[in-house]
Amino acid sequence: MSDDRALDRVPPHSHCVVCGKAIPEGETFCSEKCRMKYEKMRKRQSMSMWIMVGILVAVGIYLTVKGA
Repeated sequence: MSDDRALDRVPPHSHCVVCGKAIPEGETFCSEKCRMKYEKMRKRQSMSMWIMVGILVAVGIYLTVKGA
């Protein structure tokens, strides 16, 4: 019962995907600083993924050429 009352007092909100701060519902970031951190992290993850794909392709080509 006390949980229901607590939920009634908490207004609808979201949380910043970077730092976790409570923000208005429908928002994604609490500040421009968090938005920039998120974009930097996404670019780094994307670059890492492409590097891994490149390594896998290079290893595949190497194994194909070596086996022939």
